[in-house]
Amino acid sequence: MLSSVRGIAARSMRPLTASTVRQYASTSHISAKGQSHKAAAVDSGKKLTNYGKEFRPQKTFLHHTYASILNNNRIMLICQHNNMSVPELIQLRTELAAAGADMKVIRLGIFAAALRETRYANLEPLINGPTCVISCNVSPEDEEAQSSAKVPKGLAGIRKIVEKNRKMILLGGKVDDALVSVDDMAKMVEMPGIQTLRSQVVGLLSQAGGGRLVQLLGMNPTLLVMNLDAHAKSGDATPEA
Repeated sequence: MLSSVRGIAARSMRPLTASTVRQYASTSHISAKGQSHKAAAVDSGKKLTNYGKEFRPQKTFLHHTYASILNNNRIMLICQHNNMSVPELIQLRTELAAAGADMKVIRLGIFAAALRETRYANLEPLINGPTCVISCNVSPEDEEAQSSAKVPKGLAGIRKIVEKNRKMILLGGKVDDALVSVDDMAKMVEMPGIQTLRSQVVGLLSQAGGGRLVQLLGMNPTLLVMNLDAHAKSGDATPEA
């Protein structure tokens, strides 16, 4: 034990040689080069791993794809698929396409990283095990118009297809800018469409004596401005009591 301690002390007291100095200088140069490379990558907008390295092109492509799915679709639902074969996945994608939707099996870590950069980061706990995402950009008007079809478009059609597949479990997702649970989706499907709701609002306004308001709001924008301007001028011309 004493001899090993003496050996360590002796090595630590050795004078620096030219080769040792070159080794230290080379290490410092590599470290400085790595820091400058990291700074340049950050400045150019590139994504870095936790170790400061650039993502490989394939991972970068997937990250961009997942970010586009999250940001450019009205509907994004997270599902778990259990031991589905390739033919089964192809069949499921075909059925979802009829509902105006697309499905992708995801890489968990990369999708979670893309998810954390959005307002939907609270969905991350749902990303676990064999997971796929279903995306759809059908408008509310098209959803309502196709609601009575054999395969409805949008959320109603997606739920119908997923629920009949025993190897798919719907976990949650987002519709427009709102996070939704499975129960929330069921309630949304049962709600009347947006056109129906608009008609109901107009009917309520008419019944409440708001017929003139409904008429004005239904005018051409130019005519509406002219009517409002004439109303303002008539108010200004009213003599004071």
